Amino acid sequence: MQIPRLILATIVLATGFGRAEPQPAWDSKPIVREWTSTDGKKLTASYLGLQAGQVTLKLTDGKISRVPLLKLSPEDNTFLRENHLDYHAPWLAWPPDADAALTNVPVQEAPGQDGTFAYTTPHFRFISDVNLGTPLMKDLARVFELTHALHSKSPFGILAKPDKGLFNAKLFGMTAAYMKAGGLPGTAGIYLLKDKVFLAPLELMGVRPGSAGWRKDSSEYDLSTVVHELTHMLTHDMLNNLPIWVNEGYAEYISHIQIENGAFRTSAAKIREGVLDRFVREQERQSSAGSLRGVGIGERVKFQKSGSSPQLFKVAKVLRMTDEEWFTGQAPGQPAPPLSGKGPSGAAEPNRLPALYRTAHLIIYYFIQIEGEKGVLKIQRFLDANRKFMTNYEKYQTDFAGYETKMQAFLHLPGVSQTADGRIKYPSGLEIPAAPELPFTDPNQLKLGGLDALLAGESATVVGARIENALRQDLGVKLKFD
Repeated sequence: MQIPRLILATIVLATGFGRAEPQPAWDSKPIVREWTSTDGKKLTASYLGLQAGQVTLKLTDGKISRVPLLKLSPEDNTFLRENHLDYHAPWLAWPPDADAALTNVPVQEAPGQDGTFAYTTPHFRFISDVNLGTPLMKDLARVFELTHALHSKSPFGILAKPDKGLFNAKLFGMTAAYMKAGGLPGTAGIYLLKDKVFLAPLELMGVRPGSAGWRKDSSEYDLSTVVHELTHMLTHDMLNNLPIWVNEGYAEYISHIQIENGAFRTSAAKIREGVLDRFVREQERQSSAGSLRGVGIGERVKFQKSGSSPQLFKVAKVLRMTDEEWFTGQAPGQPAPPLSGKGPSGAAEPNRLPALYRTAHLIIYYFIQIEGEKGVLKIQRFLDANRKFMTNYEKYQTDFAGYETKMQAFLHLPGVSQTADGRIKYPSGLEIPAAPELPFTDPNQLKLGGLDALLAGESATVVGARIENALRQDLGVKLKFD
């Protein structure tokens, strides 16, 4: 049989919550219920989530307890399967040690296959088509290991499972080889989601061949693309379960945390400066060094007072944006945007992708830096809610494969035949296998189904307006969201 095209869909996940009533995903109140151990002891506690085979509970006296699932009753384990929730430790701010520098990165060098060279650091495996040598590789690997260390202390941690314990990166001496492997023109790196590998051209990382071998030409190169793409690699799980605007906004947020003296600077003041400096650089991009040199405090203040603003989208529009609309500018069910570049109202559309990246960056900055713990929890719950939709989708795929097998066997039973128009004839004593029910009708449900968790039950319009006003006040810039 030919598999029908899968159309994903909206589903309301209604499951029993023990003695508590079902709650919407955005409700911050934890579920309070009675728990029973395998030896019959009972306690009343709030359900905070699951992590590493344990359930985290908040006892009535406020203490936090972690109980192995093996020590809970079958009824409790059934409840946890039906109400899976990942445990998230409170994230108040970047910890002080997030600013730590890496003075030495251990590198192991070995011959690669087909004339390549292999280098291994604590968390990465590098394959280079040129011989870089251990000293240079130590220098290049520092930003990779530094980014890994930053993510280990980030709001979401490292949401990726590397192959054989190491993340894979390929380095290319020639930009043409980088492009052939999947790189994009003018980029200093790219993460290939399907292959789970980071690609980078050495030339655009400031590394070039010399008379004494390959060397770092200058420290004055832009690391933001490398950190951006490494963020995608280290948060791989988010790529499949959150809309593009969240992933790109988070990668922009991380990649614009300033690096000074070999360390990320994660104080609230420094991260705010990084956002402002990005806008200043974009305003100065016509100048010869505007995109690379440091931005002085005088330029930053001048920009804040100028009243100028980079092109931005309405926050409410981005909050609801599908992946298709991000790439094409075409909302589901709407005609393609006119070639004139003007939107439905007749106003000129911003330069789409740069404006989208800036807007997504500011939205993530708002949730992490302005709302703080509350905003981070909203994004985490957005991800958790979407994972549930993904679980339903994966179950459907498994059930449909089983249905196909049963249907093929049914078609070979005596007396069963299929007509030219696809109808199936069979004896009255037989029962045709039932196809599993599609869990979704809207293909965007996998990425946006949990949006209500991020909006905390409010409309995107209300939340968007609040974010825009908070950003203007926090950054001291008259930002215009069109």
